Amino acid sequence: MKCIENNKSSDLLLDVRKIVLKNIKSLSHLLDESVFVEPLGVEEALGDPAPYKDFALQRGEEKLIEATLNGEKGQAFTSRPSRWRGTLEEVLLLPLNLEKNRAIFLATVNALGRHLGWDDHTIHCKDKAPDRCGRKMAEFVSETLDPSAKVGIIGYQPAIIKHMAEVLGKERVKLCDLNPQNIGKDVFGVRVLDGDTALEEIARDCRVCLITGSTLVNSTLDRILQTMETRGVKPFIYGTTAAIPAKLLGIERLCFEAQ
Repeated sequence: MKCIENNKSSDLLLDVRKIVLKNIKSLSHLLDESVFVEPLGVEEALGDPAPYKDFALQRGEEKLIEATLNGEKGQAFTSRPSRWRGTLEEVLLLPLNLEKNRAIFLATVNALGRHLGWDDHTIHCKDKAPDRCGRKMAEFVSETLDPSAKVGIIGYQPAIIKHMAEVLGKERVKLCDLNPQNIGKDVFGVRVLDGDTALEEIARDCRVCLITGSTLVNSTLDRILQTMETRGVKPFIYGTTAAIPAKLLGIERLCFEAQ
């Protein structure tokens, strides 16, 4: 999902920060640890995921930034990539009303959580792995859903869309995105709906919803989860951006090939 600039923070991100601070209260020495953040090139981040050619990374709409803390790495997608150097304390004090800061914060939380053993698989999969992940995710959802129930996908991820359409049938897949270049397209037989206006439709029609972790970067996850909860839809977050935050917030995450 293209991260449209949204100059507001997120209650969920503020919750993540509170939980992190609480969990490292007895590890105050970590606050002085150095954090290094760098944007990755397409090859570094994704490799060659052929036959797919339209991941957001490939089209230059997003970058994957990587934070390193104590030798451990965490990543986050953003359309506002930046290089950054500082301490963990400085990261945790960043104002979260700017997308570039939210991305730095999330990548760092992923690296920190990996370092402390809160969870792993914080590094994006590459080459043939995104296709394998899409297949495994479709099989998981197929086993979870009743035979006639539909799945919602929030965020444009071609491997997931392809396998959901193949395994479930395109008529059982509802898809939305915020990128105007994607909205209205037919992708593997699935029409891309407008993410600004289609949430209620997806919540009404679907029993399960797969939500890209990039929604934490663009501050839309709060609204999405509230909409799904109102309709009783089971949410899953996918991808590496929300790897540790999903764990801290108690939201189930699907990411079958991350490292």
